[in-house]
Amino acid sequence: MSDTTSNRRPVVAALLAVAVTGLGHVYLRRWRRALGWVTVGYAAMVLFVPETAVTALTSGDTVDPLALAPVAFVGLLSAVDAYRIALFTGRSSTEATDTDGRVDCPACGKSVEPELGFCHWCTTEFTDLRVAEADVDDAALRDVDDERGD
Repeated sequence: MSDTTSNRRPVVAALLAVAVTGLGHVYLRRWRRALGWVTVGYAAMVLFVPETAVTALTSGDTVDPLALAPVAFVGLLSAVDAYRIALFTGRSSTEATDTDGRVDCPACGKSVEPELGFCHWCTTEFTDLRVAEADVDDAALRDVDDERGD
């Protein structure tokens, strides 16, 4: 059973967030947080960047780098946030599995309580998965027996 959040690399999330504000959070599948960072980046552009700098940027003229500093600062904060989320989400989910008696859903990888019998995140029933795994194991054993001639 794999944990999908631990497969997300913090450096990749941070680099994506540096490239485009909010893209690191999309990579981490944090949709609301990504939308929030995009909104904050747009607000910083509208409120703090002079209109002449925006016009020069869109027309391809040279732009004073200090005029774009608020947007760059928001992008940097977004990258730090994406890195932090990717780094600590993977650690906390593996620690919770060890201490809380929870297991990871084989379908979506999120932490669930095994007593429920289904994943409350993706609604996969655990009994169906056990039956499917048993059918595959039985078929594999029959193939082995057929090869031996038993």
